[in-house]
Amino acid sequence: MNTSYWIITLKPESENVQELQQALKSQGLEANLFQAVDGRTAMPALEPGEKLAKHRTRLRHLCDLTPPEVGCYLSHLRLIKKAWNEGFESICILEDDVKLEPDFARIMEEITKLPSEVEMVRLMGLKIRKRKVVQPLGDGSHQLVRPERGWLGTQAYYLNRTGMEKVLKHASTIKEPIDKMYDHFWEGGLRLFGVEPHLVYEANAAPSSIAKSNRQRAKVPWFYYLLHSLEKGIFSVTRHTHLLMRRREFYPATRPQKAPGQSARIRG
Repeated sequence: MNTSYWIITLKPESENVQELQQALKSQGLEANLFQAVDGRTAMPALEPGEKLAKHRTRLRHLCDLTPPEVGCYLSHLRLIKKAWNEGFESICILEDDVKLEPDFARIMEEITKLPSEVEMVRLMGLKIRKRKVVQPLGDGSHQLVRPERGWLGTQAYYLNRTGMEKVLKHASTIKEPIDKMYDHFWEGGLRLFGVEPHLVYEANAAPSSIAKSNRQRAKVPWFYYLLHSLEKGIFSVTRHTHLLMRRREFYPATRPQKAPGQSARIRG
């Protein structure tokens, strides 16, 4: 499988990036660097084909996306577009604040050989969810799972070519943070899986610089609050309908008996 490994970073020369590159090299993997889109001081400019759907963000989250959120989103989207255009069959994306588990490369080799219907595999997440155990990996040391809800976070994940295509078709309209777009995988028809125990963990437990709550953001016009409940209801119906129609793929589902990774921010 023609898999490319990439590290998204705002600071290519940073110690974190050098350590992550060296860790990958020690496991026999070479990683390319991708310059992240900088949204720290101003809203990033959009490129052709990219659209910011502000009304959809307000309906769903009662706030506007911040420049850092849009910068993070575009960093992932543009890297996937680059990999697609260059003809890669699959891609592994790492953010620059993760550390590898010792068996990262060994399990990734198995993941890249999985059937094509495994379109995306999250290599870690911050939310513990019910999931169906699909199959063992690494002689039983790990397992491929199918979560019924999103794991939260984009620290590390794998996409095959079909997954890349689906992301590019669905995600070029930006209406929520990138990890939420993946959490709501059914909206783009993305077949999303995960691996337990996780293959990476966060280098530190510091909170993200990207604000997740709408509590400290500017208020949206009043009529969005009236429509928000309707939006939530439609969203819930579509999620449950997706799970019901594909119940054999997602069930039986159970919660893991313990935290599946080392990141301190993992929560139930």
